[in-house]
Amino acid sequence: MGKFISTLLVAATLAVTSFTTAAPVNKTAEPKVKAASSDFSGKATWFTDSYGSCNYHWNGYNENIVALNAHQMGSQSWGNPECNKRVRITNKANGKSVEARIVDTCPGDECAYGSLDLSPKAFKAIGDLDTGILNIEWSYI
Repeated sequence: MGKFISTLLVAATLAVTSFTTAAPVNKTAEPKVKAASSDFSGKATWFTDSYGSCNYHWNGYNENIVALNAHQMGSQSWGNPECNKRVRITNKANGKSVEARIVDTCPGDECAYGSLDLSPKAFKAIGDLDTGILNIEWSYI
C-alpha cells in the first residue's frame, strides 16, 4: 500500500509540475489602445470660479482646468473618481488642442453630455474667449 501511495504522489507531482511549467501566464493588464479619434464631443464654454466639487482650489487664469458635465461626472462630489483626471480637448473648427485637469462639475442644465466648461487659460489655448462657445472633441489621457 505504501508503494502505491508513493507512486500516486509522484504521479500527482509530475501532473502539477507539467501544468505549472507549461505556458507562463501574463498577469499584467493589456495596455488600453487609444482610439485615433476623440471619445466624446460636445460644447466648450468657460468659467472663472476657483473652487468646486472636487474640493480643489485653482486659478483658472494660470491653470488648464475643466469642469466635467454632470451627466458624466455623476452625483458624487469630493472623492469622485473623475476628479484630477486629465483630458485632451480639441477645437473642431481650428484643430487646436489643449490638455487640462478635471476639478469641478458643470451643472447638467448648463452642460450637456460630452460638454466641458474650461478655465480661461484652457479656453484661450484653443479659441477666443469672445467666441464663448466652441464645438469640441475630447478624450481622457
